Amino acid sequence: MNQKLPKVFPAFIKDDLKNTQDIYYSNSNKDKISSRSSLDNLSIESKINRIFKSPNYIYKKEVIITKDDNSEYRKTIIGRTNNSLLTLENETIDINKIKDIKSL
Repeated sequence: MNQKLPKVFPAFIKDDLKNTQDIYYSNSNKDKISSRSSLDNLSIESKINRIFKSPNYIYKKEVIITKDDNSEYRKTIIGRTNNSLLTLENETIDINKIKDIKSL
């Protein structure tokens, strides 16, 4: 186990290497405005799926839920089942009774 290893010869690079790429990304306000209006046209299922698949959702997410009777509730959702949302306050909200849902 006490063997001497051979020395490694470092190769010197004389030329300029061009193995990197410059990448630019731009996000304009027009994209944000158009995406907001497109969110209004989504179904409730799509809006809920976007909330749970968002990078901002880790464990819980505050939302404003508008039910069919136009009553608004500010809730913290933590999960979902097939047909209901689960809140931090141990409530279940039926998805079929939700008219709109907005993330805060």
